[in-house]
Amino acid sequence: MKKNYFTLSLLIISLFSFNLSFAQKKKVGTLSEDLKEISGLTFINETIMVGHNDGGHAPKLYLMDVKGNLLHTVLIDGATNIDWEDITYDGKEYLYIADNGNNDNDRKDLVIYKVSTKDILTKKLIPSEKINISYNEQTAFPPEKTDLYFDAESLTFFNDELYIFTKCRAFPFDGVSLCYTVPTKPGTYKLDKKTQIVLGKEGWWKDSSTGAEVYGDKFYILTYNRLLIYKLENNSFVKESEMLMEPISQFEAIAINSKGEIYIADENNSLLGGGNIYYVLSTTK
Repeated sequence: MKKNYFTLSLLIISLFSFNLSFAQKKKVGTLSEDLKEISGLTFINETIMVGHNDGGHAPKLYLMDVKGNLLHTVLIDGATNIDWEDITYDGKEYLYIADNGNNDNDRKDLVIYKVSTKDILTKKLIPSEKINISYNEQTAFPPEKTDLYFDAESLTFFNDELYIFTKCRAFPFDGVSLCYTVPTKPGTYKLDKKTQIVLGKEGWWKDSSTGAEVYGDKFYILTYNRLLIYKLENNSFVKESEMLMEPISQFEAIAINSKGEIYIADENNSLLGGGNIYYVLSTTK
């Protein structure tokens, strides 16, 4: 869920971003009115994507084509959308929905919902299983302002595990994103940090993760104005390249299909626009 100052901050920042490179991306569609606050997106086959809204909305999944045309809606039984922030697919049978949004770093009820892809294609109401998580590095709820690292908006699947990347809210800001891995089996887990990345130190608007995907052995981490590409080597992430997503928007979700085609979506914003799906054509940096 977003702070009230979000829109004004992005507008001011965008006025000073004119000298940055523009990514080659193409608008291919508009999101349904039902997805005004999109915060997660993933492919389940070559042509169908699944998305969901941010916290405070119904626990629903929305199936759509790459142009945003709504195909099917599914309600998740036994789930609550406290702060859904991302979704990922294991490429075989299951989707995982991260209710890990934690702006104030004070939640003790973080959960990942596991649902069957077969169910979402054929039913209107489907069951879910829970993967309950907590972070061993967090000992106070909330911690001191210098240790606000436990909000998370990014979830992806790699080598039979779920990867969580946290969003830095520390003050002073240092751009650190903690990475945790999670088993896909339902249960309750206390997680130890696997590693961390410094996405940058210019501020939360540029250097905080809002979504993640994996293609091959590459991790794609989205921020409000960039797409960073990393490779995991010896439990450390090495940055290989980045795509600049200018002009800045409230980019919240990324999906990559089996062909490596990258799509991103921005949330509808009263001042900045948005509510669209874009196809990313190539890198510029």
